[in-house]
Amino acid sequence: MARTKGSKNKNSAEMPMYTSLPTEEKLFVLANLIVDRIVEDQQTGGKLLRQLVEQGNAG
Repeated sequence: MARTKGSKNKNSAEMPMYTSLPTEEKLFVLANLIVDRIVEDQQTGGKLLRQLVEQGNAG
C-alpha cells in the first residue's frame, strides 16, 4: 500500500522536553520513585536503609 502524497514518517512516541504537571501529580510521581527505590533496596539487602540510619544516628 502506497503512502499518500506529502505524508512523512513521524515518531509518535517522542517525549516533549518538558512536562507540565500539577503539584499533586509531581508529588505522586516522586513518592512512587521513592517507594520503588526502597523496595529495590530491601530486595538487595537494605544497603541504602543502613546508610540512612547511620547518617541519622550521626547527625
